[in-house]
Amino acid sequence: MTKENLLVRVLGSCETMANASVICTDKTGTLTQNAMTVVAGSIGIHAKFARQLQHNQSRTNVVDEHRSRRSTDSGVSGDTQDFSVDQSQINTVLSPQLRKLFNAAIAVNTTAFEDTDAVTDQKAFIGSKTEVALLNFAKELNWPSYKDIRNAADVVQMLPFSSDRKAMGIVVKLEDGSHRLYVKGASEILTKRCIRHVVVSPTANQASDEDAAVETTEIDTYAEGNVSRTIIFYANQSLRTIAICYRDFPVWPPPGMHRNKDDDVC
Repeated sequence: MTKENLLVRVLGSCETMANASVICTDKTGTLTQNAMTVVAGSIGIHAKFARQLQHNQSRTNVVDEHRSRRSTDSGVSGDTQDFSVDQSQINTVLSPQLRKLFNAAIAVNTTAFEDTDAVTDQKAFIGSKTEVALLNFAKELNWPSYKDIRNAADVVQMLPFSSDRKAMGIVVKLEDGSHRLYVKGASEILTKRCIRHVVVSPTANQASDEDAAVETTEIDTYAEGNVSRTIIFYANQSLRTIAICYRDFPVWPPPGMHRNKDDDVC
């Protein structure tokens, strides 16, 4: 099997496969198209989106969240605040400042780039399949070019992906002198370290200033359960779940942190 460049976890499966005449495989487009695509997600706690929502209602767990909240003894009255939106209509529920933040979190914290595909002679993103999917997601929504945002970013430190933290990050210096850390990685790990979430509503103020502060609120017990159920919901659909988070710091390195011999904050 090794000579055939095949990796087998259970050797007994070789005997089973030897008797197979037809093998069909697929994993969210990766094997069939060698590409990944953003097909569903949650912005903050309440805004659940799905690609072609009309035909993919099963991609959103808003109904399940509604039933779950009404069946709890949390003492919270009224209907759930969760709502669904078609992926192509995300801009209608995002305030300008949140849209700017979301786009920057994708554009800056990535090593993927756009170039001409040697096979198709068309412009395409090159790099990690996950990062390419996110950049295409932003491009489909007509957000400002990742290249302009990345070139304008004042990068202070990069935190490459590691198997220990299951995430990668980048620190940039903002115009007011403060610093912002963008992080993306394993959702089940990063979300447990978050204490606030961005606020999203079906009636976002589209006239607000994109440089204004993004509205956030504390992650309470219900919100924590909401996040956990959503991650499991997507994972059960064989989707790769990742979290995109950020945190602002007045100074960098933060108090209590220090630089190692490689001049990285740890």
